[in-house]
Amino acid sequence: MNFVSELAKIKNGTIARIYVVLGTESYLANVARKTLLDSLLKTEEIELNYGAYDMEEISIGTALEDAESIPFFGDRRVVFVDRPFFLTGEKTKSKLEHDLKWLENYLTHPSESTTLVFFAPYEKLDERKKITKLLKKTATILEVNALSEKEMRKYLKDTIANEEYRYSPEAFELFIQLTDAKLSVAMGELPKLFLYAQDTKFITKEAVQELVAKSLEQNIFALNEYVLKKNVGQALNLYQDLLLQKEDPIKINAIMTSQFRLLIQVKILEKKGYQQGDIAKQLKTHPYRVKLAVQQMRKIEEYALVEAYNGLIDAEYRLKTGKGDKEMQFELFVLQYAQKKVSKRT
Repeated sequence: MNFVSELAKIKNGTIARIYVVLGTESYLANVARKTLLDSLLKTEEIELNYGAYDMEEISIGTALEDAESIPFFGDRRVVFVDRPFFLTGEKTKSKLEHDLKWLENYLTHPSESTTLVFFAPYEKLDERKKITKLLKKTATILEVNALSEKEMRKYLKDTIANEEYRYSPEAFELFIQLTDAKLSVAMGELPKLFLYAQDTKFITKEAVQELVAKSLEQNIFALNEYVLKKNVGQALNLYQDLLLQKEDPIKINAIMTSQFRLLIQVKILEKKGYQQGDIAKQLKTHPYRVKLAVQQMRKIEEYALVEAYNGLIDAEYRLKTGKGDKEMQFELFVLQYAQKKVSKRT
């Protein structure tokens, strides 16, 4: 079902008895959660007629008991069922036994005064299961899959415009990069930018640089840039900053190695004629990561990437075998790579 049109129906009072909010985009899932709750219950009714149950901690029977109860001092009950792992093939640490026969009976004869909503933060459900087949027949599906980069950009631009803010192109591009083109992350950071620019209504690149939090992976992406450019000073300064933030040298080295591996893989697949979307599918990684990798790896030859990768593998061995000071191994790698005249290999 179209997400926006279904939310519009809910706001206008056209309510289904059962919904499944399916997908991994947590921001959109939270929009659906808030829209449903705001549309179905008045504030004073929530305490008496609303329940939320995590299926990794509470049995489906408890949720169904609530769903089958008569509303108190209102017309409707709202029951949210979170993480219904029994609809998927995913493994879980939960030892709970769920009474799916009871659920089957409820789906066949749902309460007229209850809206039951399953929040399934998964890419897909296991459609081989009887309970999944039945649910898809009886429920309205709201898909909240991760947006493509194009869709995410449009959503952000519309959101910013609706709030009557403007931005420089450089600020917007940096914002996309620092949030990894992930809508949930971006929407969490936007309020800070709106507050900072409330007087001018204009978001600058400097504001994005100052206010938007950088993840460890993003800092290490910058670290790799410094390494590849053989900018020893900036590489060592950033590394020391990460150590001051209590980041583990082994973890830093592992993420760097992973990023260089991705660069090499993208380089090889692009040479074979793969497009960026196909590369993302082949490597099972986010398309935006592939886009950044393409931009980064085009600046340097494959053999130089391999030399850096091998240097990190050597550093990892020394880190894990305790040969030398842990915090010095990265510095040694950077110095050796910068001083080394990389020879092209055939």
